[in-house]
Amino acid sequence: MCCRTQDVTATKGNEFEDYFLKRELLMGIYEKGFERPSPIQEESIPIALTGSDILARAKNGTGKTAAFCIPALEKIDPEKTAIQGELFFHMFKLEVSIWGRLFSCCLLATIT
Repeated sequence: MCCRTQDVTATKGNEFEDYFLKRELLMGIYEKGFERPSPIQEESIPIALTGSDILARAKNGTGKTAAFCIPALEKIDPEKTAIQGELFFHMFKLEVSIWGRLFSCCLLATIT
């Protein structure tokens, strides 16, 4: 097992519930194995939930994908049939990886 560095352990002690996310989204987050927000998530999720743009940088494996996907999923209204967001990726491998995680989280939220 790899040791965890401060990039993912130096949190402020926030919980995902602190962001007042939809119950279904919280269930999907916990089902995917997330326990608490990482430092990059603690800094970016509250800002993104206000609708502000964010430019953030962090090392691989620190939770950047969830940092932008969680607010995006929170803002989606499942009752609307129009496009409500777009995600762009600079690498196909990254796209496949993120869409796999995002889709499974959405699926869990929709099923429950």
